[in-house]
Order: sequence, then C-alpha cells, then structure tokens
Amino acid sequence: MSCVKAFTLFVTHYPPLCELEQVYPEHVSNFHMAFLLNEPDITTDAGDGEVQPEFITFLYQLTKAAAGRSYGLNVARLADVPDPILHTASHKARELETMVNARRKYKKLLSDLWSISDKSSLVKWLQSNS
Repeated sequence: MSCVKAFTLFVTHYPPLCELEQVYPEHVSNFHMAFLLNEPDITTDAGDGEVQPEFITFLYQLTKAAAGRSYGLNVARLADVPDPILHTASHKARELETMVNARRKYKKLLSDLWSISDKSSLVKWLQSNS
C-alpha cells in the first residue's frame, strides 16, 4: 500500500505565499475558486474615494493559478457584515496594499543595486532612479 503525503495549505488573504510556486514548482501549486464579477467597482458619492466591492458569484470550481486579487470584502458583504465594518476594512486594505507595493519597489531597487559591479553601471542606475 502506498502512502500519499499530501500537505495542503488553504490561505485566503496572504498573496506573498503565491510566490512559493515559482520557488518550488515541483511541490507547490496555486489554485483559486472560479468566480464571476457581476458589476464593476462603484465609487461612492461620499467624496472619500471609497470603492464598494462589486457583486461576486463563486462557481465552486477549483481553478489552477492564484486569484488576481483578494475578494475578501466581497465575501464579507455576502456574509452580511455591516457596512461600517466593510468601509473600515476597505480603508485598511488600501493602506496595506500601498505598504506592500512600497516594500516590493524598495526590495527591487536594492536587488538591482546589489547586482551592479562597475562605476558606469552605478551612474546609469542612479540617473534612472532619481
């Protein structure tokens, strides 16, 4: 009798884990539940730039690849989470996305800088990043 030693990790809101598939393609695969977006994002008239989640329909079909973005607020709305909580969560999600994007940019700059081995390349890098 053979034994399958499968390890499954189910994560809904930690996109950096998706990068593990690139590092360990023989051991890690990304999947998501297929869905349909029924409405475009709608910006409220409150003047705060708040974006209401579009209406999402989950198809309950496992699909290869990571989802393009998080739909946690959509799921929370389907679960009848009160609007004030959704508003706060949306604001915090935007803050976190801004912070993560800044860190990724900083990491790329450091990586690029670390790979420079001569003065002329350093001068070109400095000119293009100033």
